[in-house]
Amino acid sequence: MKSGINFNKFLLICLFSLYSLNGQKKGIQILEEVMNNSMNIEDSNYRFIITSESENDFFPISGELYIKKEKYFIDTEEIDQIYDGNKLYTIIHENEEVIITSDSNTFFNFTPKQVFNFFKDDFEIEIKETQDVSHYLIARNLVKENLVYRIIIDSKLLSIKRIEIRNKDDLTLSRFLTLSYKFNLSLPSSLFKFDKNKFKDYIIIEN
Repeated sequence: MKSGINFNKFLLICLFSLYSLNGQKKGIQILEEVMNNSMNIEDSNYRFIITSESENDFFPISGELYIKKEKYFIDTEEIDQIYDGNKLYTIIHENEEVIITSDSNTFFNFTPKQVFNFFKDDFEIEIKETQDVSHYLIARNLVKENLVYRIIIDSKLLSIKRIEIRNKDDLTLSRFLTLSYKFNLSLPSSLFKFDKNKFKDYIIIEN
């Protein structure tokens, strides 16, 4: 009788572990689907705003994100970024300088590909709720356990609607919000190329 109880406990533990693994897999799969969707559509445009509760003169910041396959252009009043598929150009208007780096040194990190790459390691992703219009994901950082990310995905368009960073007290530290988005546009290739003639008075810094 005792061994039977132990076996039942063992079975419950196995089922719970299997459920956790499946939940993790499905959570990251949704983000992967968002990334793949962004690569498959013709062109896209997002209007966004980023807010922060910390004392920082840089936020809130709003602008537009244009995506053409792996290339992107982020347009804000303070900082622009262009990734041409090879190099990343960060244009800081206040300092009148252009910093040329690799894609890994980006100032913004909210293109679908960047979001997927950020959450694929060191995170436990739970599907909190799924509705006809949205997926609600919770991503817990396994390294920085005091931070929790809440991610809202448009389930039909497979587009990121909102990402919130919260602390252990459930207070929002910062928020990325998509204001609007358009797909299958005809964006010119020149939008994703850095033209140094437009920034003749800017200091060029290449790392």
